[in-house]
Amino acid sequence: METNNLAELLTIANEDKIHLAAALEQANSELDLQNKEKGKRAAELILANIEMDLQNEEKLRLAMELVIVNKALDFQIEEKAKRAAELIIANKELRFQNAEKEKRAAELVIAYSQLDVQNREREERAAELILANTELIFQNQEKEKRAAELIIANKELLFQNEEKEKRANELVIANKELLFQAKEKGKRAAELIIANIELNFQDSEKEKRAEELINALKELDFQDEERGKRAAELLIANREVQVQKQEKERRAAAEAKKDEFFNMVSHEFKTPLTNIKAINQLLTQKINKADNIYPFIANANNSIKRLEKLIEDLLDVTKINSGQIDLNIAAFHFSDAVTNSIVNVQLTAPKHDILLENTIDLFYTGDQFRIEQVLINLLNNAIKYSPDAGQVIVRTKIEADNLVVSVEDFGIGIANEDIDQLFQRFYRVSKVAMNFQGVGLGLYIASEIIKKHNGTFSTTSEIGKGSIFSFSLPLSPQVFN
Repeated sequence: METNNLAELLTIANEDKIHLAAALEQANSELDLQNKEKGKRAAELILANIEMDLQNEEKLRLAMELVIVNKALDFQIEEKAKRAAELIIANKELRFQNAEKEKRAAELVIAYSQLDVQNREREERAAELILANTELIFQNQEKEKRAAELIIANKELLFQNEEKEKRANELVIANKELLFQAKEKGKRAAELIIANIELNFQDSEKEKRAEELINALKELDFQDEERGKRAAELLIANREVQVQKQEKERRAAAEAKKDEFFNMVSHEFKTPLTNIKAINQLLTQKINKADNIYPFIANANNSIKRLEKLIEDLLDVTKINSGQIDLNIAAFHFSDAVTNSIVNVQLTAPKHDILLENTIDLFYTGDQFRIEQVLINLLNNAIKYSPDAGQVIVRTKIEADNLVVSVEDFGIGIANEDIDQLFQRFYRVSKVAMNFQGVGLGLYIASEIIKKHNGTFSTTSEIGKGSIFSFSLPLSPQVFN
C-alpha cells in the first residue's frame, strides 16, 4: 500500500516536474529575450550618453569660443576708440603745424625782402667808397698845386676820413647784420625743412592710421558675422540639448517602468519558486542518491538556486534604483565577515583553493550582511572566470585610514576598454558573455553597496593572466547614505 502511494506521489511529482520544467524553460526563453532586449537598450543608452557627453563638450567649447570672441571684440572696440581719438589729435597737430609752417614761410619772405634791401644799401655804400677813393687820389695830385689850400684840404680830408670811418664802421655793422641775418635765414630754412619732414611723416602716419582704421572696421564687420554664426550655432546646440534632455527623461521613465516590471516579476516568481523548492527538497529526501532520477533532482536544485540568486539580484537592483535599499549598521568583527564569505564560497567550489593571505582583527561599523554579499560576489566571479586555475587569493590591509580588501584570480582577465563599464547594470563583456552564466547585476549591486558605505572600487586586469578586484572602506566615523 505504501509502495503504491509512493508510486502515485512519484508519478504526480514527475508530472509536476514536467510541468515545472516546461514552465522553467518558457521562463528561461522569456528571460533570454528580455536579456537581449535589455542589452540593446543598454547599448542604446550608452551611445546616447556618449553622444550627449560629446555634445555637452562641444557646447562648452563653443561657449568658451563665444566668450573669447566677445572679449576680443570688446578689446578691438576699445582699440578702435583709442585710434579714433589718436587720429583726431593727429589731425589737430597737423593743422597746428600747417599754420606754423605758413607763419614761418611768411617770416622767411620778410627776411628775404630785408636781405635784398640791405644788399642794395651795401652796394650804394660801396659805390660811395669808390667815389671817395677817387676824390682822395685827385686831391693828392692837386696837393702840390693847391699848397695854400692844404689846410683847408686837410681839414676836409680829416672830415672826409671821419665820414669814411663812420661809413666803414656802418659797413662793418651792416656786414655783421647781414651775416647774422644769413645765419637766421639758414636756421629758418633748416626749421622749415624739419617742419616739412615732420609734416610728411605725419601725413604718412595719418595714412597708416586711416588704413588701420579701415582694416579694424573690416575685422569688426567680419567678427559681427562670426558672432551671428556662433549665436545661431549656440541656439541649435541649445535645442539639441533640450531634445536630449527630453530623450533622457523619456529613457529615465522607461527605466523606472522597467524596474517596476522587474520588481513585479521578481515577486511573482518568488512564490512559485518557493513551492518548487519545497517540492524539490521533498523529492531529495524521498529519493535515494543511487537512484537514476537523483542527478536530475540535484540539477533542478542548482537551477532553483540560480533563479533565487537572479530574483534576489533583481530585487536589490530595484531597491537601489528607488533608493529603498537599507543598511543595518552595526559594529562587527571584519575578519568574521571575510572568513564567513570564504567558507560559504569554498563549499560550492571544491576545485579552487581560496587563500586568505592575511587578516585584520578590528571592529568595523557597517552592514555585515551586505559586506559579505559583496565578498561572495567577488569570490564567485573569481572562481567563475578562472576555470583552468586552482587558486584565488584574498588580501586585507589598512592603507591611509582605509580598510582595503582585494580578491585576485588567475583567470581569463579583462580588456582595458571593458573595465570602466563593469559596474554598470546588465553589462557583460561581449567576448565571453556566451561562455559564462550571469546577467551582469552582481558587480553593479556590489559597487552600490560599497558606495552606500562611502567606499570605492578599483580593478586591475591583464588578458590571460587574471584580475584583481579591490574595494576600500573608510575607517573614520561615517554618515551612511
